Amino acid sequence: MAAPSHVLLIGLGNVGPKTLAEAAQALRDVYALASKAGPSLDRPQYAFNKDRGQYHAPAIVRRLAALRAGAGGAPVLGVVDVDLFLPDAAYVLGDADRDAGAAVYSVSRLGAADPALARRRIQVEAVHGVGHLLGLSHCLDFRCAMFLSRDAADSDRKGPGLCASCRASLARP
Repeated sequence: MAAPSHVLLIGLGNVGPKTLAEAAQALRDVYALASKAGPSLDRPQYAFNKDRGQYHAPAIVRRLAALRAGAGGAPVLGVVDVDLFLPDAAYVLGDADRDAGAAVYSVSRLGAADPALARRRIQVEAVHGVGHLLGLSHCLDFRCAMFLSRDAADSDRKGPGLCASCRASLARP
């Protein structure tokens, strides 16, 4: 897989430019990957499940994937401020479809009173989402950004970067 020249970052709902800039900084630091801001989108009402009171993550990923054509085929990372779910999970922090080249993660469960902690969580999960789009799978090293976060505490344990094994996986042709 050839490395993309950039990632398209999309804010959905009330996700502002500051949050996207924090995610972009992490992607530059970890992957040396530029980010381009895409159009801000409304809250994804099309993905809302009224019985659960949550938003279906794969539906959002499908819509984000449709934006790739206008971005020269660059991967798309959406950042949303609503609670996400998968049918077999009570909630998820994010979802990615490597083949579609799109991922989404939510900041709704990542909030913190400490702005530095909130920023770090945003950055760690941006690195995680784009890692999937670059071909990485979940990592067993709880300090690696590719470790599966089930909640904010998992995000706090992870480092903002990748472990040696994940870095090596990215370097393989």
